[in-house]
Amino acid sequence: MILGTGIDAVSIQRAKKLQGKVLEKIYNPSEIAEYEALANAHEDIRAQFLASRFAVKEAYAKARGTGFNGIVIPNEIITRKEEDGRPYIELCGKTLDNAPHCVIHLSLTHEEPLAIALVILETVPEED
Repeated sequence: MILGTGIDAVSIQRAKKLQGKVLEKIYNPSEIAEYEALANAHEDIRAQFLASRFAVKEAYAKARGTGFNGIVIPNEIITRKEEDGRPYIELCGKTLDNAPHCVIHLSLTHEEPLAIALVILETVPEED
C-alpha cells in the first residue's frame, strides 16, 4: 500500500547560489563532502548535484505529508547511490526515529533548468 508520494522540482541555476551556512542547514556532511569532491567539475554539474539533492529532501517531506517541521529535517535526508548508480534515500537522526517502517522509492532527473525528484513511500509487506 502506498503511504505517500512527493515530487519536487528545483532550479539548477538557483542552486548555484547556495553556499556557507545554508549548505550546512540543508545538506548532510557526507553530501557536502561529495559536493566538494566535485570541485574540478563544471559549475553546472555542481549545481545539478545540489539541486537534485534538495529536490529529494523536499519530495520526501511531501511524501511524509509533514514538510520540514522538526520531525523531518533536511540534512537528515541523505541521497546515496547504489553500486549501479541508482539513487536511494538514507535517513538519520530525528528523521529516522520518526520515519514510518516502509520502503522508500526514489527517482531523480535533471535537465536544465530543473532537477526533479519523485519519492514514493510504500508499506513493507507483512511476512506470513
